[in-house]
Amino acid sequence: MTPGPSDTTVAEPLDAFLRSKAKGGTESGNYRRNCERVVREFLEWLDRRGEATTFADLDPRTFRRFARDLTTHDPTAEEPLCRRELTAGTVRTYYAQVSAYIGWCVREGYLDRNPAQQNVAKEPLPDDDGRRSGDQQAWTDDHRRAITTHVDRAVSEALDGISDDGELFEAVKPYRDRALVYVLCYSGVRGGELVADPKDDRRVGLRWEDVSLADSTLTVFSKNQRWSDRSLPSQALAAVDRYRTVLDPHPDWPVFPTLHYPSLYEVIRTGLSADGWAESSVEEYVDDLSGHPAIFETLREYDLSPPSMTTDGVRRTMRRLCADADIELDDRHGYLAPHGGRRGVGEVMVRQRGFTAAARLLDNSEAMVREHYSHIEAKDLAADAGSAFEEHDG
Repeated sequence: MTPGPSDTTVAEPLDAFLRSKAKGGTESGNYRRNCERVVREFLEWLDRRGEATTFADLDPRTFRRFARDLTTHDPTAEEPLCRRELTAGTVRTYYAQVSAYIGWCVREGYLDRNPAQQNVAKEPLPDDDGRRSGDQQAWTDDHRRAITTHVDRAVSEALDGISDDGELFEAVKPYRDRALVYVLCYSGVRGGELVADPKDDRRVGLRWEDVSLADSTLTVFSKNQRWSDRSLPSQALAAVDRYRTVLDPHPDWPVFPTLHYPSLYEVIRTGLSADGWAESSVEEYVDDLSGHPAIFETLREYDLSPPSMTTDGVRRTMRRLCADADIELDDRHGYLAPHGGRRGVGEVMVRQRGFTAAARLLDNSEAMVREHYSHIEAKDLAADAGSAFEEHDG
């Protein structure tokens, strides 16, 4: 029998709530982690402010005070949620995550209705800024030309003076960067589906065994927590194909490995130690390694896999490439952020092939694509309406 609201603490069902989110739901691991952090900070807020401790104590005024504290930046506050300066969008997101927990508790019978959803509770929240769908970063044609021209030039410069295929290993980094840029520019795949996420052990990065150049497809672990076949358009296919020839990877290698020397050396140390090498021999061997050719030859010889780039690594790479290419954006990112590539693909597909085709390529519902790219439809409708009135008035 479910405990009554009067004798159940607000914190008690949290673990069950988090387990429910891990069972076949569509929320990502990051969503659950972020939601847990925010709800725990809300519980800390309840405790420190002497607010409700049981569900029977909760009322809309509790959440009204919580909403007000979220919007008040107080560096001296003991609660992290109140100490940080939060944007309006973040305030609404945090409040929604807490409300989602309370809503689940309503469905589980811990209280009759969700007091966080009462108007008096939500009144202190900042208004939705009404951001238009087209206000989010989307790589334009000029962006694509600028960044692809830069990575093409970097590959050409790396090849200058190389006389044999063995020396092609020196060009691994520019080839990898070019393949990454082209995939972001043309495939519509999320950056988080290509590389590892240190906060989610299910996301280890796209592997070469999941790439079919013959079929022009990638098989990725999607945002919806399922394996999904995604398209690799011809522009990206050529860059990935040439990069694969240079890298000569084992099938279980990540498509976009880190080229951070200490990380690669650590993989080699661990692998050789596991093979029974003495510590002194391992260190002597690693000390003799120099440059990518020797590192990748060792990984290949001892059947070791380099670590994948991470989501943060992709962002750092794009910042570096944009800085080198003198690309600077006047937005909150300041550079070509990975997700802007996906939105740029969506822009082109919606304009050229319509919402249905765009939804299929982006692995999204058509309803979501229509919402995200409604500015395109609005512009087309405006032109159509103008023509209609011209015909009518004529």
